[in-house]
Amino acid sequence: DLLNTSSFEYVKYFKPLGVTCTTDWKIKGNIIDSIRRDGYNPRHRVYPVGRLDKETSGLIVLTSDGRMVNAVLRGDRKQPKVYKVMVNGRLEEEDLQQLRVSPKVG
Repeated sequence: DLLNTSSFEYVKYFKPLGVTCTTDWKIKGNIIDSIRRDGYNPRHRVYPVGRLDKETSGLIVLTSDGRMVNAVLRGDRKQPKVYKVMVNGRLEEEDLQQLRVSPKVG
């Protein structure tokens, strides 16, 4: 039933730095181990909706509802990526232009 959400799980999680957005238990520092360490034990197998880079922190949603993942990440509903950054030193206009054309993350 598309309206019955009782069989699905939705988790809001503030991902800390150093956590990898994967459910692969073989990868050290994966997001499932992280939410469990923080005291949450999912009743269902949950997956992150989207991805945050390992060396970033921020809010991410995990869910067992595959419909949500598809609705958010597929087709015309896909959202652009937005980054908030802090820099050390002075950023010149030409540096900003280069970042607008070809941002390098990492």
